[in-house]
Amino acid sequence: MLDAYSLTDAGPRRLDLEAGAPVPPEASWVDVLKPTPEEDRTTEAFLGASLPTREEAAEIEFSSRFYYEDGAVFMTATVLIGVDRGEAALVPLTIVVAGDQRIATLRYDDIRALRQFLARAGKPGSTCSSPPSVLLGLIEAVVDRTADVLERISADVDRINSGIFAARTERRGGRHLEQLIGDIGTQGDLAAKARESLASLERLVQYASLTLRGAFAKGASKNRLKLIARDVRSLEDHVGFLSNKITFLLDATLGLISVQQNEVIRVLTVAATIFFPPTLIGTVYGMNFVDMPELTWQLGYPLAIGLMVASAVLPYLYFKRRGWL
Repeated sequence: MLDAYSLTDAGPRRLDLEAGAPVPPEASWVDVLKPTPEEDRTTEAFLGASLPTREEAAEIEFSSRFYYEDGAVFMTATVLIGVDRGEAALVPLTIVVAGDQRIATLRYDDIRALRQFLARAGKPGSTCSSPPSVLLGLIEAVVDRTADVLERISADVDRINSGIFAARTERRGGRHLEQLIGDIGTQGDLAAKARESLASLERLVQYASLTLRGAFAKGASKNRLKLIARDVRSLEDHVGFLSNKITFLLDATLGLISVQQNEVIRVLTVAATIFFPPTLIGTVYGMNFVDMPELTWQLGYPLAIGLMVASAVLPYLYFKRRGWL
């Protein structure tokens, strides 16, 4: 799907495109989603440069994601999607800048941050009227979306923290802790993906500030790039803090599970120790030897019962006094 926009004082205005027709000359921004070969050619004619394939955009080498070719600057960031659906994934978003008046975005998945940018850019006072403002607005939208994800992770981590230590004080079962381990793993994976996305955004901002010229690298645009870079670094510090907290919660959960298992083993060990002496006495007097003097005693049976009770009660009292029960 290919959408072309002209940039006006009221924000991006979508242009009507006919199938197979070239991009209108008044267009300044082209957004391409899962392009067909024909849409690829149309976009390349608009930019005067070749678009990277999906495989090339997904490569992790710096030289494959950030380069200058055919008079255009290519920058690819990794964007986090699918968080609301519980299917978090990282997808590439390529931004191509050709001169001062043309910009294109290439993506192969629906990116919520881009939809949020379009909704925000159409409001009065958005000042999204030029390719530099589109570039900066897109990056800011992705950073804002990542910040929202980190806030969600932080809230979930706090909930998990309460659940872990409530499980300890309320004597809740180990199965509850096992479920919390799954939640911790989900948040840890999400935090790792957010960290990777922020790292790619930081590289994109650095490359843009060093490579882009003209209206992209002076005045308000330059200041916005610096502010975005500071925001990205602050979010990287925050996701590092969240990762450390998630690791602590995982260690705490495993420790509590180990403590609960040790308590079970301790109870079983104490129970076996208490009932071992009565079992031994009962076993001795259950033997069928003829020459057993106690068999003829009138008080032999109550004496054996008393010995078994005493051999069970005395260890119990001892363990109780020592605080083992």
